Amino acid sequence: MATEKNSSTAQAAVYYALKKNIMSLQLKPGTAMSTQEIALKLNVSRTPVREAFIRLQRDGLVKIFPQKETLVSKIDFSKVEQERFVRESLECANIDLVVEKFTKQDLNILEINIEKQMSAMHTNDQSTLIELDNEFHKHMFTITGQLLSWQVLKDVSNHYSRIRQLSVNDSNIMNETILQHQKILSAIYERNSEYAKVCIKAHLHQLEGQIQHILQTYPEYFEQSLIPDKERFAALLAQ
Repeated sequence: MATEKNSSTAQAAVYYALKKNIMSLQLKPGTAMSTQEIALKLNVSRTPVREAFIRLQRDGLVKIFPQKETLVSKIDFSKVEQERFVRESLECANIDLVVEKFTKQDLNILEINIEKQMSAMHTNDQSTLIELDNEFHKHMFTITGQLLSWQVLKDVSNHYSRIRQLSVNDSNIMNETILQHQKILSAIYERNSEYAKVCIKAHLHQLEGQIQHILQTYPEYFEQSLIPDKERFAALLAQ
C-alpha cells in the first residue's frame, strides 16, 4: 500500500511540474519530451512519467506517439474558441451574484489587485501579471462561493490560457487588459450587472483581435491545419 501511495504521489508531482512548465510556455508547443530525461531530471522512475504523460494527453497538452516520441501539443484554435465559450458562460452567470454579494473589502481586494497589475506591467514582470490576472477573476468566484466553477475554468482552459500567456509579451495588449479590468470593477461598484457582462464579454473576446499578430509572431506554436482561413491569410499578408 505504501508503495502504491508513493507511486501516486510521484505521478502527481511529475504531472503538476510538467503542466506548470507547459502552461507557462517554458515547455513550448511542439517540444519533444523524453521519458528517460524527465525521470532523471525529477529523480523518479519512468513509470510515473509515463502516467503523467497519459494524464496530460487527456488534458490535450501532449500528444503521445507510441514507440516514437511525446510532444507538447500545439495550440488548437477550435479548442481555444470552445474554452472561451465556457469561460464567458460561467463568468457572465457569476457576475449577477457578484453584484448582489460583494462587500467593501472585496472591492478593496480587486482595486489592490489592479494596482499590482499596473506595477507588474511597468516592470515587465509577465509571470506576475498572469498570476494577478487569474487572481482577479478567481476572486469574483470567491465572492459568490462558486469556486467549483473557477476550478472548471482552470481545468478546461489549457489552449486558451496558453494564448493568454503569449499575449502578455505585448505591452499594448496588457494595458488594454488592465483597462478592461477597471471597467469590470467600476460596473460591479455601480451594481450594474448588465454593463459588467458587456465588459466581461469584450474582455474575453479581446484575443480575437490579437490572433493575427500572435500568429505572425509565433507561427510554430499553432496547429497550422486548424487555423481559420481568414486568420491564416491575414497573417501571411502581414509578413
